[in-house]
Amino acid sequence: MKGITKFLQRTPHMVSSRVGISAKSTDVEFDHFRHKFEAMEKLIKQLARESKTYLDGVKKMLESCSAFAAEYSALFHPFGTEYDIERRHPETVQTLVNLSGYVTYIDDLRETLRPELELIATRVVAPCQELEQVLKSINKAITKRDHKLIDFDRHTNSYTKLREKQNRSAKDDQHMFKLEHDCEAAAGEYEHHNNILKAELPQFLAMATKFVTPIFYSLYYMQLNVFYLSMEKLKSYSEGRFDMTNNNLISREHKFSMDMSKVIADLESFSIQKPGPPTTRILQMAKAGTPLSSRPRGLPSAAGSAAPLPPQEEIKKAEQVTAEAAATTESSAPPAYTPAPEEAAASDAEYVVALYDYAATADGDLSFKAGDPPKIGGQAA
Repeated sequence: MKGITKFLQRTPHMVSSRVGISAKSTDVEFDHFRHKFEAMEKLIKQLARESKTYLDGVKKMLESCSAFAAEYSALFHPFGTEYDIERRHPETVQTLVNLSGYVTYIDDLRETLRPELELIATRVVAPCQELEQVLKSINKAITKRDHKLIDFDRHTNSYTKLREKQNRSAKDDQHMFKLEHDCEAAAGEYEHHNNILKAELPQFLAMATKFVTPIFYSLYYMQLNVFYLSMEKLKSYSEGRFDMTNNNLISREHKFSMDMSKVIADLESFSIQKPGPPTTRILQMAKAGTPLSSRPRGLPSAAGSAAPLPPQEEIKKAEQVTAEAAATTESSAPPAYTPAPEEAAASDAEYVVALYDYAATADGDLSFKAGDPPKIGGQAA
């Protein structure tokens, strides 16, 4: 509650000083030390953040490698010993052997890097976090010094304004005496905190520089150790399996991209990845006896045919094919019985073959798929 009251008392002076109405005191020497402290604080926080990020990154790398091996093991052994993948697919034997060796390699790498990771956590991350707590305490002292400066300025401005007033009353003289006392008290508190910071901030900056410099170099050499140990283990694992003579990450990334482009091209060549042709095209291909997956979408549907037919001609062609199929069915089917007058009256409707799928949206609607023959009472016509 006391802090809120002081904040409300300081707010008018803070606003008026920002717009230039009230005078604001400055200390050039302290501002110089504050600038150097803020730069040091920024570097310390960056070092603490990046060292923690690096430590977490190495741990996540090892966890991801273990998860990679576990997922591929489940992929190559989907049913345990029930599915003999080595006998059914002999080309995967070497992959399974490499997978078991990869699991051993990751476990060995984790144990090898464990001391280095513990050093980073205890010699770099923990000291930086402790130093950040010290920075918070110094920031609190600087904030308190700024508050005392605001109190000093607002009491001084009020006292100066009242002192320069013409024809002061007795009440004004009494209030001016109180403001003079407040100015002296505020000046004493401000000088106390300001002088302490001006005396101790340079000492802290010098000690922080001596403290942070070896931490920075330690992190650099620890990162090198992690890299060299990882590469050494990787080379020992790759002996007899992979070619590591050209240790160039860019060339390997290019090779991986080339391999993936071939895989992607093979996946895109599957007919299941492409939209199906129109129903008319399917009927024409079925009549010609051509497999549906033999031609990609957009190519001629029969020998000697040109570009795809327009939609109107496709519909006419579909009706013609349907009529020919119906005539062939009638010529080969046995004579049908003569329907009763009621049935004959009900059979005067025309029937067509559906060109598109339709899903029933209301009670009583009939769902059908493209190419289905017409139905009467749930039976094919």
